[in-house]
Amino acid sequence: MTDLLLNLADAVAPSRANGPGARAVLWAQGCSLRCRGCHNPQTWATAPRRVCTVNAAASWVRSFRGLRGVTLSGGEPFEQALGFAALCRALRAEGADVVAFSGFARDEIEGDVRPHSRALLAEVDLLIDGRYEADLAARLPLRGSSNQRLHFLTNRIRPEEIEGLPAVEWLGKGERARVTGFVLRALGPRTAEGRA
Repeated sequence: MTDLLLNLADAVAPSRANGPGARAVLWAQGCSLRCRGCHNPQTWATAPRRVCTVNAAASWVRSFRGLRGVTLSGGEPFEQALGFAALCRALRAEGADVVAFSGFARDEIEGDVRPHSRALLAEVDLLIDGRYEADLAARLPLRGSSNQRLHFLTNRIRPEEIEGLPAVEWLGKGERARVTGFVLRALGPRTAEGRA
């Protein structure tokens, strides 16, 4: 495949709150958009955090039996488009589907807002696009704010498959336990802001 590097904030599997079926989720480290109210501000810095090769990331994903696909989140995956495109190309060739979250709008990505962004988009089956807008916080499947859109780019993922996805999930145990998903969707914006 390739020895391109990825800078990851985190990775978990299996997840069921970040797209249809059991999935591997990789959070990109680094985001220049820095949306106000972002759920993952710890992923903004571009300093190396968990650096690995595309080969190592693919091997990690393959180590989990029964995964349907991979989800890219962040941070901003399209700011590491070349590496993520190589990863997704290899996994899709093996039957995986790809969900990608991006703060960039689809037309920005298609305009190659970052180097190789169109190459990554070509490997994505479902794109969730748009900057997070705290004033538009919403309780919608796979979206944090109502301006964000779902783009079903292939027939590998169908719209009805995202209805009923869990808003949040607990993964792991003990000190490695974590919550993933859309906490605002689960709690509602007023509760999440402490005004329940």
